[in-house]
Amino acid sequence: MWSAMIMNDDPWKMIWGQPYIDATRLAAALEQDLTKTSHPDFRTRLLVRDAARAVQSYWGPRKFAQWLRKSPVAQSLRTILEEDLGEIGFPNIRSRLVTGIDATQVKQIFTILGREVRDRVEVNVAGTIPTLLEGLTVRPTADIDLVDEVPAAIRKQRALLQRIKAEYGLTLGHVRSNWLPIHWENRRHFLGDFGGLRVYLVDAYDIFVSKLSSKMKKHQDDLRVLALKLDKDHARKRLFEFGHGFLSDPRIRKPIEVNWQFLFQEPLVLEDLAKPIEKPKPGRRESSNEKTRRHRRKPK
Repeated sequence: MWSAMIMNDDPWKMIWGQPYIDATRLAAALEQDLTKTSHPDFRTRLLVRDAARAVQSYWGPRKFAQWLRKSPVAQSLRTILEEDLGEIGFPNIRSRLVTGIDATQVKQIFTILGREVRDRVEVNVAGTIPTLLEGLTVRPTADIDLVDEVPAAIRKQRALLQRIKAEYGLTLGHVRSNWLPIHWENRRHFLGDFGGLRVYLVDAYDIFVSKLSSKMKKHQDDLRVLALKLDKDHARKRLFEFGHGFLSDPRIRKPIEVNWQFLFQEPLVLEDLAKPIEKPKPGRRESSNEKTRRHRRKPK
């Protein structure tokens, strides 16, 4: 059974190498970091100050004051914010802050839609939503992508779809299943039953593999963030075992190799692909068996 991963973020990892930072998770990470030590060093205090100021600017003074008042490390935060630590040390945090989508919001959307679905209808969610819900990515998205199609039982609910777009900023769309590794449906994760809707999430490793051939910047950003959190060997195994069709097509294989090289700074060794037939080595006389096999391969 699928469940959202427990957030245990390191603020240092959140601010380096990622194009987006979830403001709520960053605030929680600051609290966790200050809980671990009562005497943070100068660099840590500088990070806490700059990150807290960025969150305050993003949330606004009222919401920030409410969070600070309820924080278990409120006194430590106030002390650091009032301390003279000099110039800003981490200037690029504020511009990357976003408000992430959480599991509660996604479940609310499917609850709204599922109320009007009479028969059991299964949907599989791909795209960005599964990795967002697992805390692996935080890139904002405007879409909930279902595999292959949006079922008619959902499409006909036009008024509710407009309501979801207005209230949640999300639109239901679809992605083709042929861009997912084979047998992806055997690895999906159950999200829940919502009225007549039964909702599954495509596995994060299948989503990673599906984006490996992409040349789109947003997908390459997703890959870069996912590569920091997924197991490289597991990703390679998933690609070789269930993405062989991608690797067999030279047009798709090339961008996969380019993206893999960039992400992991090492070549993707395609050891599982069929090896070419070996020709006799120069200077060595062919055996009768080799000669027979070679003649059999000649076209008639």
